[in-house]
Amino acid sequence: MSRSKRCTTIAAVLALLLGSLLADLGVQQPAGAQPQPALVPELTIEVLVEGLSIPWDVAMAADGTLIFTERGGKLSVRLPSGQQEQVDADLGDLFVAGESGLLGLALAPDFASSRRFYTCQATQGPSIQVIGWTMADDFRVATRFADPLVSNIPLVSGRHGGCRLRFGPAGQLWIATGDAALSSAPQDLTSLGGKVLRVDPLTGDGSADNPFASSTNANTRRVYTYGHRNVQGLDLRPGSTQMWTVEHGPNVDDEINRLQAGGNYGWDPGPGYNEQVPMTDTTKFPDAIDARWSTGSSTLALSGGVFIQGREWGVLNGSFAVAALKAQSLRFFTFDSEGTVTGLTVSAELNSSYGRLRTPMLAPDGSLLLTTANGSNDRILRITPGGAPVGSVDRFTKRDGKVRVRGWAIDPNRTRTPVRIRVTVDGQAVRTRKAAKIRDDVAAEFAGFSRRHGFSIRVAVPPGRHDVCAEAINLGPDQRPPTSLGCKNILIRK
Repeated sequence: MSRSKRCTTIAAVLALLLGSLLADLGVQQPAGAQPQPALVPELTIEVLVEGLSIPWDVAMAADGTLIFTERGGKLSVRLPSGQQEQVDADLGDLFVAGESGLLGLALAPDFASSRRFYTCQATQGPSIQVIGWTMADDFRVATRFADPLVSNIPLVSGRHGGCRLRFGPAGQLWIATGDAALSSAPQDLTSLGGKVLRVDPLTGDGSADNPFASSTNANTRRVYTYGHRNVQGLDLRPGSTQMWTVEHGPNVDDEINRLQAGGNYGWDPGPGYNEQVPMTDTTKFPDAIDARWSTGSSTLALSGGVFIQGREWGVLNGSFAVAALKAQSLRFFTFDSEGTVTGLTVSAELNSSYGRLRTPMLAPDGSLLLTTANGSNDRILRITPGGAPVGSVDRFTKRDGKVRVRGWAIDPNRTRTPVRIRVTVDGQAVRTRKAAKIRDDVAAEFAGFSRRHGFSIRVAVPPGRHDVCAEAINLGPDQRPPTSLGCKNILIRK
C-alpha cells in the first residue's frame, strides 16, 4: 500500500554559503524584513512500490508505466493503474555476486515508438555487458535485440560493476563502468573498466567524435573519459552538453565530476589495490581533472545523481540531486555555469528516514523517483515539490483606528506573478491584496525572481484587543492552506 508523508527540506548549508556569497559581492541585508536565502519548496513523499530487494535503476515511460530492475535478477513494471508485474525477460546468463547483478536501465529517447531499452548487467564469466531489449506493447515480455551491445567490461568478484546508463543530447548511449577492483584497469585505454563510454545505441561502436576515435583498438574508440573507480551516477545537465558523474570513492573522496572529452580523472590504486590513495591523484597525474565537489576523508558512499528540472522546484530547479548509501540521505547541489558549487541542500525528512538511497531519476511529470537499497522491503519513492509561498511581516503599525501591515512574500512556483496576501482580524478575512510593491532587498536575495514581492495593506480594526495576521494565499493546483506570514495582538483604544 502507498503512504504519503509531507516534509520540509532544510537548507542550512545553502543559507550559509549564499549568505557568504552575498557578503562577498557587497549585497546588504535588508534592515526590516530578513528574507531567508533558501526558498525551498515543501515536499511530498509517496511510496509507489515496496517489498523489493535493491531496486537498482528506474525509469518512467511517457504513459506513466514505471520500469525498474532489482539487482538479484528481476525486471518489473508498475502500470499506471498501480498494478505491479514481473516482465518475462531472458536473464538466464545473469551473474549475481557482491555489488553486481541486474543493474543499470535506460529507455531509448524514442521508446514510445521503438520500444527499445537497455540494461547493464553482470553475466556469467563473469563480465559486465550492456544488452539492448524491445518491450512488448503491454509491458509483459522483453526480447533481446542487441545481445550484447557492448561486452568485455571487466568483472572479477562482483565488486565495482559500475553500470549506469544514460542517453546524451545527440542520441548516443553513455555507459559508466567500474574498475572491477583491478588497479590496472582505470589507466589502461584498452580496458573498458574504470571508464565512461559513449557508443552508438544500435551497433555498440564508439561514437565517431569520441576523443580516441582514431585508435585501432575497438575498446579505446569507445572511451570518453578514464581514470575512474566506480561511477554510480551519470546525467546530462539541462540546457547544455555537459555530462556529469557521481563517483563512489574508497576510504577518501566520493566525487562529483563534470566530464571532459579524453579526460583522466586520476584514479590509480596500484601497485596492489590501495584504498588509501586519493581518487584524483595529481601527484601521479598532474593533468588529472579535479572533482567539482568531493567529500574528503569522511565519505558518504554517493550513488546515483540526476539534475532537477521544473519551476515548481523553486531554488532547487537546476540542482543536482545526489543519493547516498552510507549517509542515507539525498543532497541537492547547485553549480554555477562554470561548474563551481554554490550551494548544498540536504533533505531533512529523507535523511535516514528510508535507509540507504540508491537512484534518483526524474519522471516525465517533473517529480523525482528514488530507490532505496537496504536489501529487504526496499521501496521506490515519488517526491513531489509543493512550492508553498514563504515570506514575513516586517511590521505592524496602528494609527487612527487602523492597522497597516507591511512585509513581503514570494512563491517558488512563479518568478513574475505576485502572491496574494490576506489580512485577518481575529481569524476573519478583512482584506486581500497582491504583494506587488517593489522590494529590491527581496530581489537581491532571490535571483531570477521579479522585484515585486512587497505588500503594505491598511485595515480598519474596531476598539479593543485583536489578533491581526497576514497570510499568503496559494492559488496553485494543489490548493494548499494559506501560509502564515506573521501575527500580532494589537490594542485599539476608543
